[in-house]
Order: sequence, then structure tokens, then C-alpha cells
Amino acid sequence: MTTTITALRASALALAAAALLAGCGGGGSDAGCTSFSGSCTTSESTSGSSTSSGSTTATAASIVVAMTSDTVSASTPGTVTAQVKNANGSAAADVLVTFSVSNGAATVDVARVKTDANGQATTTLKPVAGQVGADIVTASFTPAGETTALTAQKVFTVSATNVSLTSAAVSPESISSYGASVVTVNVSGASSASPVTVNFSSTCATAGKAVLSPTSITVTGTSASTTYQDKGCAATDRISASLSGTSQQKQVDLVVAAPIAQSLEFVSASPDKICLAGSGCAISSQVSFKLKDPSGGVIANRMVAFSLDIPNVAILGATSLPTDANGIVTVSVTAKSTPTPVRVRAKVLNADGSDAVLPTGSPLMTLSNVLAINAGLPTNNAFSFAAAAFNPDAWSRDGTESEIRVQLNDRFGNPVSDGTAVSFVAEGASIIPAKCTTVNGVCTTKFVSSNYRPPNGRVTVLAYAQGEESFVDTNGDQLYTPGETFEDLGQLYIDKDENDLMDTANGEYLAGLTANGTWDGNTYVRFKERIVFVLSDSRDAPRLQVDSCSGSTPTTNSLGLSFQPTTSVCRVTRDICVRDSNSEADALGGNRIPIGATLAVTTKAKGASIRIDNSPIPSGTAPTGHRLIVELDDCTKALEARGAIDLTIKMPNGQSYTYDLGSIN
Repeated sequence: MTTTITALRASALALAAAALLAGCGGGGSDAGCTSFSGSCTTSESTSGSSTSSGSTTATAASIVVAMTSDTVSASTPGTVTAQVKNANGSAAADVLVTFSVSNGAATVDVARVKTDANGQATTTLKPVAGQVGADIVTASFTPAGETTALTAQKVFTVSATNVSLTSAAVSPESISSYGASVVTVNVSGASSASPVTVNFSSTCATAGKAVLSPTSITVTGTSASTTYQDKGCAATDRISASLSGTSQQKQVDLVVAAPIAQSLEFVSASPDKICLAGSGCAISSQVSFKLKDPSGGVIANRMVAFSLDIPNVAILGATSLPTDANGIVTVSVTAKSTPTPVRVRAKVLNADGSDAVLPTGSPLMTLSNVLAINAGLPTNNAFSFAAAAFNPDAWSRDGTESEIRVQLNDRFGNPVSDGTAVSFVAEGASIIPAKCTTVNGVCTTKFVSSNYRPPNGRVTVLAYAQGEESFVDTNGDQLYTPGETFEDLGQLYIDKDENDLMDTANGEYLAGLTANGTWDGNTYVRFKERIVFVLSDSRDAPRLQVDSCSGSTPTTNSLGLSFQPTTSVCRVTRDICVRDSNSEADALGGNRIPIGATLAVTTKAKGASIRIDNSPIPSGTAPTGHRLIVELDDCTKALEARGAIDLTIKMPNGQSYTYDLGSIN
């Protein structure tokens, strides 16, 4: 079959195929028949020059390429002949023709051939080992006096020579789960001169449940084999062997046993704490288990049944479900009205619905970790507030910090759900951050000294959260029932003047409604006690007073105390009170000096000693009381010499103040 293409500067497979179709009468009229080398071919003569419209003249040189057969194999190499003519139509002798193959399916035996007296140049195509399929052979020459080569192309097919797949088999024909088998296909007609490629595939391998290794084999002999490795197929798998470049295929079935379930493991419960309905936190948890075989591989599509270790305290999303491709099965658990710890019991089932058992005869089952069902919302009776220091050295210093710790429980004494938000409002200074969220019922923030500083140095702080009013569950149904006693909280306010009343004129109101006589399951709950930080002052001298912290005027002068121990009264005591220098706070009892300040007493008396208790100063807001204790060194001997008593107060930031307390006489 011959295709004539003249003045083809650059051609592709599609163009060659189109020319071939036209030469055979497809898509247009017959262009004529030119005979050489004993074969009749159609020929389209085109000129070596083109106009802008694509038309050609009939006065140019031409080249035509033909093959004895369009199919090439190892046993039947292809013969390619190029017919070259001059512009006048005569045979072009002694013209050098170059042959090439586009896609590498075959090689040209002699790539550069001169035309004979008939203008013909002939070479041979030989298949490349292991290659089959369509390709293109190109012949080209350059006419005398021209610089541009003329080319012609021919499409051909490389095929295996009389090759076929005769049979396929697996050994063994059935395997246990995660076992292996050898797949063998018999090949006829392959040789080292004519190799073929066999490809393997299977349904489970495509799904990722088996591995074939290798999946492609070049064969020069009579058979090809691959190894089948199960990865959880658990079914009869159809394995296919196909021959590249042909439609030939053989199939064989391999029976793969389902894996034996050996262990059922708890994986997770997310979240591991859920709340009663309406509590403002998650009411459902996803509880997961994993089923494994003896080798540790996962088992898919196996039914697992579920139950609760405490009946009727929660709702299971399903009574049974199948494991997924990863051996995981997940069931939902939704809280009802009872706060309680609960576990999910998971049990593996056989195909008939009976319980799967271990070799010991025990059911294949397991329990989840404890899933806590709580009320979830904080209640005001279970709201705790603590600070590292309620009396930081903060009156004249910015940035002094005191850590605040808040703990919230629900009405059953369980920590509130993680992520419960607690907000803070301060009369002065700063709370940084002004909101924290709980983890295991606890969250922390910091009181940080800064302006504004109330004149009395006392800063009221309010901590609150969204929760429910406390009530007495007299009927034990875990829910509020009308008629049960409850705490009607009312409005949220910051008690700046510490009178336990909301004074709107002082700007104390924050949020909420007045006490409404109705139990509120969603309201602002807060720490029940008033929270006050004092901005203690280390810059000025603390003030002292004798005996209690009330009833006398504090002073920084001598207290004029006189201690007179005797052999009959060997030990004598006296109380004093210490408060900071801010007299604006005296109406509210006065402020404590900074936490960590120390008190020490000394005397020049001989034969007696003096000491003071309650040092260093602890956290708190009220002035501190201290006991002075004077005692003879030897209760059988009188005082040897009188002496003055000095008190030294040393502040945490280094300031020191000394006082004349009196004397030992």
C-alpha cells in the first residue's frame, strides 16, 4: 500500500493517517494507482511548492513511501520502499533517502539508502524487543538544487508473532487472610527475538486490598508469574492477565478467606465528657473501637454490637454497626437526664448474628473508657475564687501581678465542661486577660496593678459565668421541680462601696434582671463572697495601734508599751495591730501591708527576750494582729537590766521602717 506525499515539510501521525485514508478511497475519490515492486498503491502527486491558499502545482519532485505489509513482527520484518521522482516525472536515480521511525517501536536496518535506476530506495524495519503498537516510518530526500527536504510517511503496527495466552492458574487456589499465592499465565509464541509484555490486575488489588508483585512482566519464554499478597480482600478475587498490544486476556479466581477476629480495642471517646440536654455543652460523644486479626491487621465489614454497662442512662446511636475499611466502628452516645459515668460495651458478631468467641470460648468483646455525663453548667454554690495575693505591693507600683484561680463545678460536684468562659470586671487596676476558659473546671488569669487606683486602695473584682441558679433537689430527679428551694441571684453588679447592695448611682450595675422569684437554668452565676484586692503601700510607713485593730487611733509614733516579767510571772504578752499608710481605707477597717513583709523585734534588756508572731505577712486585705511575747531567760532569776524594744518592718521591695514599742522593765 502506497501513500504519496510531496513537499511535506513537517508531518504528524494524524496527517499520515488522513493521507492513507484518502489514498484508499476513504473520504474522497481515488487519486490513481502507481505500480512498483509488485504492489499496487494509490498515489497523490503534490508539488514541491505551495501557494498561500494551500494549492500545489504538478511540476515538482516527489517521494512516495510504501510497505509490503502494514504489520511488522519479529518473524516478519517490514520492508519499506521509497519511490523518488524528478520534477518531470522520471525516476530519480542515485538520490540519498533517509529513513526514520517516530516512536521507537521498531528500528531501521539501514537508515540512509541511495535510489536505484528505478528511483527506489529500500530498507527493513525490525521490532524493538517488548514493544508493540502503532508507529510511523518517514522517508525523506532533498531534490537537486533545493535546500528543503521532501518527506513521506507511512503508519505501521508492530505486533507479537503468533503470541497468545493459553491458560492462567493460581497456586494455592485458596489462601488464609493476609496469605500469598502465585499467579501463573502460560504464553505461546514469545521468544527472545519476539518478547511480549504480560500485565496482571485484580479486583482487590485495584481496591487496595491486595498487592500483585510485579504487575508487569516481559516474557521471552512460555510463562509469566507474579505473587499475590492479601491485604484484607476477604472475598473471591478475580485476577486478570492481559497481553500488551492485544485484546487477549485470561482470568482466574482466588479464594481469600476472611480474617479471624482476635482482638477488639477501644480507640477513643470524643469528647470524653458530655452534658445533660440543655446544659450548653456537647450532649453526644463518638465512641470508637478497632477490630484486629492475629497478625495485627485490621478487619473490615464485621458487625459489632453495642450496649451500655449502666442501662437507660444514655441513648446509643445504633445497636450494631459494621467496621470500616480501617477496622474502625464508631457509635454515638447521647446523654439523658442522669449524670453518671458510663461505659460502652462492644461485642463482635458472626455472620449469623451470634456472638463471636475466642479459642478460650469467651466472647470477643471489650469496654470503652469511662464516659462522664455531667450537668455541665456551673452553679453559683460551686464557684470558687482564689488569688496568690490579695494585698500586692501595688499602690505606687505598676505591673505587680497576682495570679487568680477560678474553679467551677456543676450541681453534682463535677468540673464544668472544658471551654466554659469566666469573665472578670474590676473596679480598678487590670485583669489580664479579662476572660479565661476552663480546663478540668479551672481557669486562671492575673490581677495586675495599674491605674485606676481608688482613693482607699481597695479594688472590688467580680468573676461571673453563664450557669444555673443553685437549688435543692428534694425529689432526687436530677432536675429542678417547681416548689423546690433555689437561690434567686438577681442582678450582676460590682460592689464598689462594699455595702452588699447594688447602688446604681455609683455605676455598680453590670447585667441581668432583678430577682424574679423563678428558678433560672441559664443566668449569670458568680462567686458568692465579695472579692477585694488592696493596693498595699510600701512607700510610706505602716501604722500601728495597741491591742485590737479597732478602738484606737493608729500611729507611727512610740506605743509606750511596758513589759514587766517577774519570777512569778515569767512570760508576759501584748497585742498590736499593723495596717498600711492609707487612712482612706480606715472606714472599711484599713488595709493590710504588702504580702511578704517581715516583722522583727529586738531589745537591749538583759535577762529577757522578746519575739513577735505572724511574720511574714500573709495574703489578705485586713490589718494584721501580732502578739509580742516577752519572757525571762531564766524564770528563777529576775531581769538583770531594763531595755528598749524596737520593731522593724521590712517591705518586700526593700523599704525598712523601725518603731519604738516601749521597754522591758
